[in-house]
Amino acid sequence: MIILDGIVMGPTHCSFDGCTDDLKNARGGALCANHEIAYGTHCQVRDCIRTKIAGTHACQNHQAAWRKYRLEHSSSALAGIRICLQRPDEHLPWQNNNVQPRPPRRAHDSDDDDEPPPRTQFFGPSKFYCVETICAPCGVVIAWTKFDRSESPTKILQFITDVYPESATHPAYICIDKACKVLRTAITHDRWQNLLDSSRFIVDSYHYINHRVTDYLCRKWCNPAPLDGSAPNLVKTAIDKDGNQHLTRAFNTQACEQLNAWLGGFESILKWMKPANFDWFMHVMLLYHTMQVIRKQER
Repeated sequence: MIILDGIVMGPTHCSFDGCTDDLKNARGGALCANHEIAYGTHCQVRDCIRTKIAGTHACQNHQAAWRKYRLEHSSSALAGIRICLQRPDEHLPWQNNNVQPRPPRRAHDSDDDDEPPPRTQFFGPSKFYCVETICAPCGVVIAWTKFDRSESPTKILQFITDVYPESATHPAYICIDKACKVLRTAITHDRWQNLLDSSRFIVDSYHYINHRVTDYLCRKWCNPAPLDGSAPNLVKTAIDKDGNQHLTRAFNTQACEQLNAWLGGFESILKWMKPANFDWFMHVMLLYHTMQVIRKQER
């Protein structure tokens, strides 16, 4: 069994459509070295080919949009104080109500897995959407990667096939919070049929209670602890302190959730790093976490 989950964090990268290369200038830049050469002198509003004014990222016609962007992305320290002092959707008399609040960050457990709409301007860099990890039930990290823009089922399936390219290496069970969506996507695409022949997608126990009872596919095939005997390896018999037997889950399906809770403590450090430093730090911390898990198992 493997368990997948993602945590919403990631470094910045080139804002040009489909490009995830490192920024040429990490301090105020928005494009990579190649796109900076090709479009660095152009207005960075979509479909605008005019030359930008020196000291700005916009042409004369789009200076209002540039000033609006600068206003919304300045005074980051004051914005942090406002976030600390103000509850969501709360407006106090002593606060400046002319500044529009930033749109809320998409929750990782959101039902909206579609790609966000394309940007209207490229004044600032883009950012990776989340860090996706594959863990064993014991907590050992098997692999990790970064997802750009969304955590769609197609990206999840591609990540699994990249880590397990051969059918003989496919895990028997793949546990993820949106297993039913991933299963539907795999069924409708021939490229992942071999994965369905060898693996079963299940929802982790924490998120399964929130899935719809009327979703037959989810209840029939993605149950993390079915009692009909369809997946006997997921359920085992345990004995409580009074000597009574009862059924319980055989695996810890919350391994990735527990890992993400630990990784979340480093977000304030990671969000300021360049992509290369981010990758190195993340890899070292996941290696350290895995070594700690193995030491506990040996003891």
